[in-house]
Amino acid sequence: MQAIKTLGRRLDAIFDLVESRQQHKTYDAIWDCGCDHGYLGQKILAAELCETLYFIDQVPHIIKQLASRLRGYPGDHYRTIATDAGLLEFPPNKRHLVILAGIGGERIIEILRNIARNTVNEQIDYLLCPSTGHYELREYLSTTAFCLHHESIVSEKGRDYEIILINAIPTTDSKNRVSLTGKMWDKGNANHHRHHRRLMTHYQKQSLGDKVRRAEIILQHYENCLNNSG
Repeated sequence: MQAIKTLGRRLDAIFDLVESRQQHKTYDAIWDCGCDHGYLGQKILAAELCETLYFIDQVPHIIKQLASRLRGYPGDHYRTIATDAGLLEFPPNKRHLVILAGIGGERIIEILRNIARNTVNEQIDYLLCPSTGHYELREYLSTTAFCLHHESIVSEKGRDYEIILINAIPTTDSKNRVSLTGKMWDKGNANHHRHHRRLMTHYQKQSLGDKVRRAEIILQHYENCLNNSG
């Protein structure tokens, strides 16, 4: 069994959230999608935080390499699967957590839509950490009425990430809906200001292109979200 690689702050924050949820035995199965080198899933597996840990990546050679690294772990505690995350089939009567991190918001939306189309199991939570497309993802989650459990901003090596934990069961309570810009902003945190500034810059550039009206609307939403926070 190989030593577990030290995780960066982003993956550490995701792991800590999973560990916190599992104090209440929230999930039977955890799916680490787009697992790349599998370091996050390996730490979850070593901590025995679920019955079964699924390592998912659509690149076969990544899964093959990962499988060879995991041979020291009990084989009935994990699965390695080379497939598109949108094609997953979830064992019934189980509580699932699907982790989608390090991919763009538009791709996450595509995966969520495909899963919703292919499964009727509503005992699924999604832990999302998009690399891009934050607003687009939040817009989709809000429109689809996913129930929000947690949101935060974590910074690592000069980059800032949003972490969003949701449940697949739609909510009718507006207080539990995902907002378009998030309610996790801390105006006293310099990293939050940096993240906000970069988002504003991105959509300011878009406002110069052929999506002027949409970019202007998004900028209006982001304009005061930091100042209105605690």
